[in-house]
Amino acid sequence: MSLALATAAHADPKPPCTGCTLDAPTTRAAASKIPMLVVLHGDRERASVAAARWRAATTKRGWALLSLQCPKEQGCKDSWWAWDGDPAWIASRVAVVREQLGIDPARIYLAGWSGGASYIGLHASAWTPTFAGLVIHGGGLAPSEAACPAEGHPVRAYFLVGDANPLHRLARELRAWFVGCHQEHVWDVVPKGDHDREDRALDAKKARAILDWLTG
Repeated sequence: MSLALATAAHADPKPPCTGCTLDAPTTRAAASKIPMLVVLHGDRERASVAAARWRAATTKRGWALLSLQCPKEQGCKDSWWAWDGDPAWIASRVAVVREQLGIDPARIYLAGWSGGASYIGLHASAWTPTFAGLVIHGGGLAPSEAACPAEGHPVRAYFLVGDANPLHRLARELRAWFVGCHQEHVWDVVPKGDHDREDRALDAKKARAILDWLTG
């Protein structure tokens, strides 16, 4: 397949929010749209650190990588789950990048680490208009409202969680919501995995495998 050089907008992408990061492939297949992974950081973490967990895998596949900083101007104090703001803010940031980079709307995925993963779980049913799949890494909270997704709007999720995390029961409760609502998911448990081991479990090989599952 021939490759065309990216346009100037692709070569110098502008993050859509303060503290956020945006990586775009410098080349792409002619006339093709780009998949994108959107990442939410953990508590007291920066978007740039969260992006680093996924950068090698997304770069290798020619994906865009958008890492969002929880918005201070919206009252967030570096914790997605504690902020618990409207998911529409995330959808609006994604919409900006879609226009900027020519993102494939059918291949946008959302991953969260720790508190970011818990925020994703709290709003599990809200993501389907924007995202084709979720990654719950080292966190998880069941939705504040127990209602299952609307018919025709399934939620897919890959869990990467450790069974020695003191809050592992919260991830299990989120999984129970997926089971009870008959939603597709992978339950990938790190044996004797505390929070640090959960983090280290997302090595380059695991990240590539998760991206493969998301697109499968």
